[in-house]
Amino acid sequence: MRQALLCVMIRMKRSKWMFKRWVKRVTALGLIMVVALMPHYRAQAVGAGSAIARGIDVSKHNLAIDWSQVPSAGLSFVFVKAGSTNSGIDPYFDANMRGASAAGLRTGVYLYSYAANVEQAQNEANLLVQWLSNYTVSYPVVYDVEDACHKNMSQAQLQEIINAFCTIIEANGYYPMVYSSRNMFAKQIGNIRYDKWVAQYADALQYDGAAFWQNTSHGSVAGIPTRVDMDYQFKDYSSIIIADGFATRGDQQVFYANYRMQRSCWVSWEDRKYHLDENGFVQKGCWFEDETGRYFLATKDGHALREDVTIQGVEYFFDENAVMQTGLVLRPDGNTYYYDATGALQKNVTVTVDGVNYAVDKNGIATVAAPPEEPQAPAEAGTVPQ
Repeated sequence: MRQALLCVMIRMKRSKWMFKRWVKRVTALGLIMVVALMPHYRAQAVGAGSAIARGIDVSKHNLAIDWSQVPSAGLSFVFVKAGSTNSGIDPYFDANMRGASAAGLRTGVYLYSYAANVEQAQNEANLLVQWLSNYTVSYPVVYDVEDACHKNMSQAQLQEIINAFCTIIEANGYYPMVYSSRNMFAKQIGNIRYDKWVAQYADALQYDGAAFWQNTSHGSVAGIPTRVDMDYQFKDYSSIIIADGFATRGDQQVFYANYRMQRSCWVSWEDRKYHLDENGFVQKGCWFEDETGRYFLATKDGHALREDVTIQGVEYFFDENAVMQTGLVLRPDGNTYYYDATGALQKNVTVTVDGVNYAVDKNGIATVAAPPEEPQAPAEAGTVPQ
């Protein structure tokens, strides 16, 4: 009996040992599978071969640049440092902006940030807008977030200052973008709605969705007396930031003038006028009224209507400036028509304007109504009418 019990206990211990060994093997196998699958969750490395253009970024540290030589290196864009709130405007900013534009390069700008809160970020944005007022900026306006003051900030704090800065830049018609290192984007800044210019000095960029990649600070370019930062571009801005005219934003149309998106204003294009809302979108298929008059904006493309138009069964007339007309209106056919206070053409009515009666016929044409004939007094007896 004891021997049988001992055998059972030995078998149980052996089973336990085998079970633990099996668990360890399964766990190890699971870890191997996880490791094998990990590359699918990492950012896919992007090399220079995926770029659509090459460019540089410059500041006072690059000294005086002979911009006429720069395009010969196969470069098509440059980001110029505007300055910072600590050091003021970059002493080479004016020369770099004018020289790069004259050389035919697409030109963006960046501001180095020292902002520790939203108010300081807003001040930086407003200052930069002032600095840009006399220049053509044909590429993104960049917020450089990498200073020591940013390294200990939370993701929420960083995103707050980024949103504060970029909102003002966007409201002033520029296209905002954010610059920082790959590690800072990945570990601190996180997901933001603005395009990203990512710095990683390596043979390939290990970050998904970057618009630009700064891959080295040791570039050599003809016309630049110092080593220079080199950049690759992955996002096409040719139909996003345009010189003049309409551009598409999702299912909306926006309008650019000298590379700046316009907002809350009238714009003229190809002998037509359009109104843009506070977001910069072309307004369509609606009435619009301001201190200059009342307008109707076409349903398909938003141009302000002119001349004789029927809207929802009602006839209106808009002058050469697209302003809706009311009252007595002399139209190009030489006839005078009458439109009531809502702008609707009236027909088969009699109206009084400035004390004068008008008869309006079935076509809406208004003519002065003849005064009613006064009744004649009966002739006296014995008199002969003359």
